[in-house]
Amino acid sequence: MVFCTYCGQSFTRDEHLERHILTHTNIKPFKCFTCHMSFARRDLLQRHYTVHGKNQENGEGVPSIMVPKSAGRTPIACTNCAKTKTKCDKKFPCSRCASRNLKCILRPTRRVSRNVNRMTVKADGEASSSSSSAEPTQPGQIITPDGSSRNSPQPPISNPSPRTTMPAPAVDQKPLPVSTPEPSASASSEPSAVFFQPSPSSAASQHVTTVMSPLPTPGTIINGFMSSTPISGYDEFAGVSRDGSDQSSPRFMMDWTMQFSPPHMDSLRGQDIMMPAMANPMGMSMDGLADATMLTMIPEFAGSMGSLQTPIATPRLSMSTTLSELELGNTSVALAPSTRQTSMSGEISASGDLPAVIRAQDGWNCFRSAPTISPALCPKTAKLHIERLEQSLKNHEGWNGWAPAWQDTDTSNDHLHVVPLQEGSKDKLFAITQTFLHKALEVHRNTNTGTPEGGNSPYAGASNFVILPPIRVLTYFLRAYANSFEQYFPMSSRGTLDVNEKLMNQSISDKAGALLTLMMIAAGSLSIPALDARWLNGGFVEACRISLFDLIETNISMAADPTVLHSALLFTNTAAWSGDKWHMNIAMGQRGMYTAMLRHSGALEHQRIVPDASSTPDQLHQNWLQQETMSRLVYSWAMSDQDLSLFNDSTPLFSMTEFGTPMPDSDRLWHAKTAAEWSTVFSQVHEFSGGYSAVTSGVRPLSLRDMFRHFMEDDIIPRGMELTPLHLRLLLHPLQSLVCQYRQLTACFSDNISPRQQTNNVHTQSVRARLEELQVLLKRWRRLADRYSSSHPLCPLMQASLVIFHLISLNTVTNFPEIEKLARKEDYDGTYAQLMWKHKKCITDVEEAVYHAGQVIRLIKQMHANVRPPWWPAAIYRVGLIMWAESLAHNENIPNEMFSPSMEQFVAVDSLPADHPVLGRFRGKKEGRPALTRRDSTAIPIDNGFAVLSHCVEVIDEGVANRFSDGIRNKLEKLARGG
Repeated sequence: MVFCTYCGQSFTRDEHLERHILTHTNIKPFKCFTCHMSFARRDLLQRHYTVHGKNQENGEGVPSIMVPKSAGRTPIACTNCAKTKTKCDKKFPCSRCASRNLKCILRPTRRVSRNVNRMTVKADGEASSSSSSAEPTQPGQIITPDGSSRNSPQPPISNPSPRTTMPAPAVDQKPLPVSTPEPSASASSEPSAVFFQPSPSSAASQHVTTVMSPLPTPGTIINGFMSSTPISGYDEFAGVSRDGSDQSSPRFMMDWTMQFSPPHMDSLRGQDIMMPAMANPMGMSMDGLADATMLTMIPEFAGSMGSLQTPIATPRLSMSTTLSELELGNTSVALAPSTRQTSMSGEISASGDLPAVIRAQDGWNCFRSAPTISPALCPKTAKLHIERLEQSLKNHEGWNGWAPAWQDTDTSNDHLHVVPLQEGSKDKLFAITQTFLHKALEVHRNTNTGTPEGGNSPYAGASNFVILPPIRVLTYFLRAYANSFEQYFPMSSRGTLDVNEKLMNQSISDKAGALLTLMMIAAGSLSIPALDARWLNGGFVEACRISLFDLIETNISMAADPTVLHSALLFTNTAAWSGDKWHMNIAMGQRGMYTAMLRHSGALEHQRIVPDASSTPDQLHQNWLQQETMSRLVYSWAMSDQDLSLFNDSTPLFSMTEFGTPMPDSDRLWHAKTAAEWSTVFSQVHEFSGGYSAVTSGVRPLSLRDMFRHFMEDDIIPRGMELTPLHLRLLLHPLQSLVCQYRQLTACFSDNISPRQQTNNVHTQSVRARLEELQVLLKRWRRLADRYSSSHPLCPLMQASLVIFHLISLNTVTNFPEIEKLARKEDYDGTYAQLMWKHKKCITDVEEAVYHAGQVIRLIKQMHANVRPPWWPAAIYRVGLIMWAESLAHNENIPNEMFSPSMEQFVAVDSLPADHPVLGRFRGKKEGRPALTRRDSTAIPIDNGFAVLSHCVEVIDEGVANRFSDGIRNKLEKLARGG
């Protein structure tokens, strides 16, 4: 099945889709040779010829099937190519028949009856015996259970890697001037690929001037596609032919022959190239690929082609691979990662995830590097999540023997000690989960939200009795939550995560405690690469969303309950980074409601509580824990607000002046296990002069509002204030708000204002002064971060804060929404002049943008795979698109001073530390050629857009796979192929 990107209508054949798209684009490819009138259909053109007094055979004895379809190509393959099932270039005569001195016989386009076709094939002795009720199966087809057939790639013969990465393009492979990790021993065993550059039309010139698409090694497959459609430079992005001739193919169709083979190489098309059966699952023309492969055998071209060392495939997940990723006919499905773990029930679709979830990736409201589909056409997944959760929980034997295919056994990264669930706590959680699930099923059965086709749960009509997974499995999910979410939103005291306290505590509502526990399990499932974990995540998020809203609606006083607000925080973050379109939309919509609840609860204002001097250490410790828990909850919401605003390019909902409550105290106090230990540490952290005890003073840290005032006055260091990683992270929230205001001001101008542009306009001077102020504040924050890092080890929270810092800095020199518009080719006419204008509008300072983008990649690669923040794929997506946009500005026919071929010195922007002198000279004096680095220490110049995007995909492959990272990966792959 293939789908129309305009209206969503489905078709069984590609040619039917091509004919249908003409109704949207108003393109008329069939032109009369006499009067040059154009028609949308071939039969209308044939009828038109009678006006000129000619017959339907065009009056020249040429058969009607010779009426050109597009670029002089005939509709179908000739008879000889059709019989041998080889690729035909659909010309007359075709190159294959011409090279073999065969008589090229065209076939009629009108289909004869099916029985006649079978009789004809059998008469030639080429038909295989088949059932009378089924059509002959063509190569590359899979018969579905309902008896229908669909195109699908064949399994590769070679043993697939855990996750096949995109082949890297041919680029300069020179060792970088910095130390990089040693390449793996398997690097030499990787197949090599070649690329070619078409020579100029002049026969005298033998100099290669244009970098063409990198060619894959035979058998190198990416999700069933040959990796052969990069975007590298202006010419490939604009889709303009080299000789300046007009492309006759419509804009919505890619002319693969023109993309990979220059016009003067047509004579090579007659060569017969053996291609893998899986290399052409969508019926794409591979003529250009065959031509390029033949160039390696021609002496004139062999010397001009450099070898390419394929990057080492990083083992990601040990999952089994299934092959029906193309069943939806959707680009996001076709580009979905090929590594999937088979679910324990075995009833998941062969694409590796729920088809409706994958198909809805094209409808995300953010991360829109490709045209999005209408929300009305996106499949609804809420009911499907509940049904899958019900089906999963009913598989009791499956959960008893469940174990993830990729399991983190390194306990050195464990942030908290996880206390296993007790039997009584599990029974209570099980009973409340039953009510949540029944409530969700009731809600969705009373709505018109239907389950997508093919997604019905076979257990939907059976008993609704479910059982939670064993305690061992639940503890594993809670450990994943502690190592991922708690690293960046620390809410568990005493260094222990004990959900038994929340479930059995009489002061906490039973439903609120169960909601919080289930949301912890759902948040932990984001970092577990298993399909059953995805089902658990989607179902728990949907069930808890309904029950959380119902709990607040039935008892409005629960809106100020800390446990409910904590559950709402987990839901907002888990749903926003879940990769499911509808959960992402709901999270962004209900985020405003939950932040308003937090405001109205009064938690943002400081309420000073002086402890009683006669209180025991245990009472003082308990009172302090209550205040600290509320403080951490408030500022966790602040960090969540900043994350969602940053990656959605919107203004934060909270204002810096709202935060009057004290910021969180030292982690040493928060993790103290006993009251005696807490009293000792408290006296050390808040030491009073004169021998006075600080324990009974009730001293608390400054609020964010007061801390930012000291930051603006630059007196934090003179006052000797010791900042924690959490304090540094929170100082970025008001800085991001200031950057958002600056971006709004620059959007009011027709052109972006470069910081180096000189003008006397008062508004321009004001904006430039604001930019200079922001740069000073960002440098001040970086100085504070370096001061902390010089005396403390780099923790995950500090690494995440540095990534956020570089992303905020990128927003001062780039306009990311405009970059996404450029990727979607909105308001772009294809000319190089307009591309240069858009490039200037997207990136105002290239050196700063490249520097910060490289540092983001460096920091993320340093993080352990299972402790990365949930938004890390979005950070790779942003920097990848920024460097891709920069690569488009480099036209091969126009010299560029910054990336001149004579500049042999590479600057590894993603390997060198931020304060390295080489990076300083690059930023200040433009010395060196910026490049990224592969694991084998080879360089990837950023003027090669396809190579940059491929490297970003490899970085994503190094992390733990979930729905969100898969969706980001699909979007980068699609952009790399020019989609």
